[in-house]
Amino acid sequence: MSTPSSVEENSRLTTKQRYQQFIEQARKTQQVWTLSDEQGCLIIETGDEKVLLLWSEQALAEHWASKDHSSFNALAISLSDLTEKWLPGMANDGFDVAVAPSFAGEGTIVAPLDLADELSSGKIK
Repeated sequence: MSTPSSVEENSRLTTKQRYQQFIEQARKTQQVWTLSDEQGCLIIETGDEKVLLLWSEQALAEHWASKDHSSFNALAISLSDLTEKWLPGMANDGFDVAVAPSFAGEGTIVAPLDLADELSSGKIK
């Protein structure tokens, strides 16, 4: 679990650095975090895109939710479930993924199958 200082450190990273850290940490811990409530996962619309938010740590997800989505809780997803079930299903349904959005809402939006490839290989395209 993160300490408040890791939330602060994360906020100082660039979008690209947060994405790289997400890939590295997800591969290391074999899990990622999203936000959900009793109705399902939080999906954000960004213009034409519908995105699922993902973070590498529970505290980062909870910190992000505290601003405008306090009714949502952090939900752990195993890396195998993410790459084998969630991401292919999202690709079929036309959703994208917002990886490691900052408190200001800045994050990397990526196609689900591209994220699956990067999580499997550890190499960012």
